[in-house]
Amino acid sequence: MESNSAIEFSSNRAKKMLVWIGVASIGMFFLAFTSAYIVLQADHFWVQNHLPQMFSISTVLLLLSSVTMYLAKASISKGNVAGLKLWLVITFALGLGFTATQYLGWNQLKSEGKFFVGDLGNVKGEYGVDYTILMKGDPVLYDNGNYYKPGDIAFSEPINERINQTFNISGAFLYLFSGLHILHLLGGLIWLIVLLAKAFSGGITAQKLLPLELGSIYWHFLDILWVYLFLFLLLIR
Repeated sequence: MESNSAIEFSSNRAKKMLVWIGVASIGMFFLAFTSAYIVLQADHFWVQNHLPQMFSISTVLLLLSSVTMYLAKASISKGNVAGLKLWLVITFALGLGFTATQYLGWNQLKSEGKFFVGDLGNVKGEYGVDYTILMKGDPVLYDNGNYYKPGDIAFSEPINERINQTFNISGAFLYLFSGLHILHLLGGLIWLIVLLAKAFSGGITAQKLLPLELGSIYWHFLDILWVYLFLFLLLIR
């Protein structure tokens, strides 16, 4: 018969494998959405968005949370329970800060006339400076309050009505990427609450690291995922 240690090792390995399969599935899910973003951008009216400043702050907060999660694991590996508790609390606070700054970013988008469900006519600002509309990859021309197809340098046929009645797909994607990431982050925050409860009750030690290891894998993945989404939205506008 297998020893208890061998059974425990096998069980722990299986649990880690399930977490890795889970994060890989989530990664593929977001990869499909970013692929759809590229395809739709090439075939539809598309607003070149400037990302909200709060999204940059969000990114910094989440990167810091990965550092504090690492420090939590490093602390308990050395038997430092107080360090474990401290760094887990800070990680949780940074996760909440990320969520709050994402919400503030949404408010900035709304102030610019970019809604989850809205038309291009709602977008506010100076054309060519605050935003630019693309038509199948080429900038729509603008003159004296009127929009014209790319190439219509004579400004002969305004397309305002078509622009104003077109759904702002690019704006919707900003909310979609951010919202879906926060939804998965909530799972990480719940996991952190469980880890905090275990840490304060003595359930995590240098010999009992599995819950923390599983939580670390998922949390670092969320960090990498957001950095990917942030850079994607920053570079492919």
